[in-house]
Amino acid sequence: MAITVWWKVSVHTAVLSGAIVCTPIALGPWWLLLLPGVALVGWSRVVLRDHTRARTVVGALVGAAAAGLAFRSAR
Repeated sequence: MAITVWWKVSVHTAVLSGAIVCTPIALGPWWLLLLPGVALVGWSRVVLRDHTRARTVVGALVGAAAAGLAFRSAR
């Protein structure tokens, strides 16, 4: 979240990608089939002109990394 002070990354894609990364760790690999949903949310944020493509991609990557690392270390 600290990066949004300087650059408005997409929190929507960050939260969704984080949830999709954590779910397969807990429930199994089939949940990775939800990953295309991140692209759909990113696309909608760009179409609504709330973010650029780069901001949605960075949001998804940061969200997946942060949530995945936190969830994995907590288990």
